[in-house]
Parts: sequence; C-alpha cells; structure tokens
Amino acid sequence: MDGGSRPAEVAEAVAAGDPAAATDPAGGSPPVHAAPGGPGARGAGGDGEPGGLAAWRRRTLAVVGLGQIGGSLVAAVRSRVRRVIGIDRDPAAVEHALRAGHIDAGSSGDLGPVAEADAVVIAVPVGAIPDVLAAARPHLRPGVLLTDTGSVKAPVMRAAQRLVPPDVPFVGGHPMAGTERWGPAATDADLFRGHTWVLTPAPPWGPAAAAAWVPLLEAAGARVLCMDPREHDRHVALTSHLPLVVAAALAATARRGAGDLPHLRRLVAGGFRDTTRVAAGNPEVGRDMLRANWDQVAPWLAALRDELDRLADAAARGDDAALYRYLDDARRFRAAVLADPSRTGSSGR
Repeated sequence: MDGGSRPAEVAEAVAAGDPAAATDPAGGSPPVHAAPGGPGARGAGGDGEPGGLAAWRRRTLAVVGLGQIGGSLVAAVRSRVRRVIGIDRDPAAVEHALRAGHIDAGSSGDLGPVAEADAVVIAVPVGAIPDVLAAARPHLRPGVLLTDTGSVKAPVMRAAQRLVPPDVPFVGGHPMAGTERWGPAATDADLFRGHTWVLTPAPPWGPAAAAAWVPLLEAAGARVLCMDPREHDRHVALTSHLPLVVAAALAATARRGAGDLPHLRRLVAGGFRDTTRVAAGNPEVGRDMLRANWDQVAPWLAALRDELDRLADAAARGDDAALYRYLDDARRFRAAVLADPSRTGSSGR
C-alpha cells in the first residue's frame, strides 16, 4: 500500500462528504493518515465533519455490547449525545449501565431498539460481529452511522460489505485501549484517553463514513488513525495478537512446571506478571481474534521462533558479547517504540 498516495484528493472528498470520490478507483482503501488535525478532518466550525460535536448532541447513540469497550464508550460520551441506548444479551450488564447513568434506555432482548438510533456501535467479540450485523440489518434506518470495535478488520469489512445496506455508512473501528479486565465491571470513562482509535474505511462507503465519527471519538479522548483494513490487521498481529500468544504460552509452560516447583507461587514476581498480563483477558475475545487473524499472526510467530533460537544459541555457546548485544538491542528498541509520541496508550491491548 502506498501510504502517501492521493492525500489531497482523499481529504477533499472527506470534506465534501463524497464516499465515492474518496474511495480509491482501484477499489482499495484510502492511505493511512491521522484524522485529527489533518486536512479535511475538521469542518469549518473546527469540530469535525459533518457538523462536529454539535451534530452529535442531536443524535441518539446505540451501543450493542456493554462490556469493557462498549461500557466505557457510553460512559465517556454520554454527555456528548442526546440519548444513549445500551443493548447486551446479559441483563446484568444493561442494569449496571442504567444504574451508573451511562445509558438512558437498555435492552437484553432483540436489536429492535437500534431502530431509534442515529448512530450504532457494535462492541462485541469479533467472531460475533457478522451475526449482530445480520440481526441489526432490519432495524437500520437509511443514513444511520454504523461502526464496530473488533480487533480484526478485514473479515469484519467483508461481512459488512455483504450484510450492511449501501445507504447505511459503515466504517470499521478498533480502539487500542483494551486491558486484561473484561465485563461491565471494567467500565472506565477514561479508558480511551490518549489511545489510538483506528478507523478502517472501505468501499462502498469510503472515508466520509469515518469522518462522521472523528469528533465523538476525540471527545472520548482518543486519537483517530485511518488505515487500510489489511494493513491494520498486519500491524496488530505483531503488536497485539502475538503478545497474547506469548503470554498464554508462558502461562501454560508455568502450569506444566508447577508440579515440580513447590515454591512457584511465592516466587512469581514482576517479570511473570507483566509478561502474562494479557493472558488474563476474556478467552472468547482472544479466541476470536487469533482465529480471525491467524494468517497475519503466523509469519510473526515464525519470526519469534527464529529470535528465540538466536537467543538460545548465544546462551548455549556462552557467548557473553552476543547475549549482551541481543539484550541491549532489545532494550533500546523497546525504549524507542514506547517513547514515540504517536504510539497508542501504554495499556492498549
């Protein structure tokens, strides 16, 4: 993908609200670009396109899925919209959001209340998104804004192109802010503050579908980044999904050795806790994202095996210089990545 192609044309199309003109004529997605502050990302009033936050104050927002991501979103933006409807198959999640004052109405039944919404967020595990799209379709009014929060984007975009009507503008979304905590008890109105929220426009709706969400997501504290869906999946396979593989495998290795290590629990310290943190997350979410993105994760896993072999070889040979170089290079690269002001927040999954 040419990350610098046609930026001025895409920006002009977004500003004009023309999805067709903003879409690459070859059928691809727009180049990677940061939406906040960029050309065409904000309207004449300075709040974003179309109509900025003023438009959102007139809208009813429906969020399907009130776990950590969906519950945190309604908590973060409740004061920015006219009305919020929360939908979750778990009545306790709906009750939690109602008691907290994060939603005005809730349902644990069908998706009928979606018909009342001007904008809809689907915040369920990525494997459930196609079924939710299919169930929501009869209730989606023409022109309603639609997005999701799934951690893998290419299969979600394919499902949306199959299931979402052309007159319902859809854009894929992924907030890089999840933690190992899950469920409504993990709701945090500040969860997205300082974190990247990726939007992945694609035909037939194009970048105009993304532009509408920018003011609300920025109001939640997020920094919006638009990417091609496949490029998103290639990146997060390394930064998000491979770490889950490593964390789960390390925890499983410790489980295998626990019988021979009677003091294991008393000797677990920061290294084990930090490295296995994401293994404490929702298994359904982890299962779905690994299954959906394994074609992108597998090459990085092969690269990791190569690195482990290099490190093991240096240690087995007793090569002090090679071991020091390896560990120092890793330390320096990690410090550089984490110091980059454009990166996502520190707890993003």
